[in-house]
Amino acid sequence: MSFSKLFINRIFFSLILIFAVVAGWAVSELLKNNDSSNNINLHFNLTDHFGSNVTESNYSSFNKVFFFGFTHCPDICPISVNLLSNVIDDLTSNQFPVKKFKFFFVTIDPNRDTPERLKEFLESFSNEIIGLTGSQRDLVPVWKDFFVHVKASVDSEHHNYLSQDIKNHESRSDSENYMVQHTAFFYVFDKNNNLHSILPFGSTIEQVTDELKRLL
Repeated sequence: MSFSKLFINRIFFSLILIFAVVAGWAVSELLKNNDSSNNINLHFNLTDHFGSNVTESNYSSFNKVFFFGFTHCPDICPISVNLLSNVIDDLTSNQFPVKKFKFFFVTIDPNRDTPERLKEFLESFSNEIIGLTGSQRDLVPVWKDFFVHVKASVDSEHHNYLSQDIKNHESRSDSENYMVQHTAFFYVFDKNNNLHSILPFGSTIEQVTDELKRLL
């Protein structure tokens, strides 16, 4: 890769990071004041990073935290998953019952994020985080329920997963050369699957930890 292209890519990723922080806080405030955000339907039928089929009923007695992302993400996703890992460590070190929570990393890139890939990715962070993947058909309803915007960019051609026929996306090229734009929030639910709070990308460890402590 030439120096100029590398420089441009670094600027591009930096702009995405800045936009994610600013937009994250703005949209989270909007969702807080929007009654529709309280109607998130916590329902899924997916595959965890060990290859087992799971639904929301497998975690019915736990408080839950969800983040949507993809393992080939260069910055926002690893930063967010690392934050969750630090939150888990903070709760554990302060003797809060972290076992009352389940933490989920839900892919928005099922073409590449197989259970094996998710397992490899999450091993670098925390054993407490559960990776979820599945077919495009299984994941699209979950993205919609959580108001997650997902857009892939492949060779400069943009594809909006939520506005085109699912079948078309399942048959698209397996090219590795693409990024995925997506909504970056932490969704916190109580053990009764009621939405407790939505925290944006850019939240601190203390902010996320404080929200979780309120459920204990």
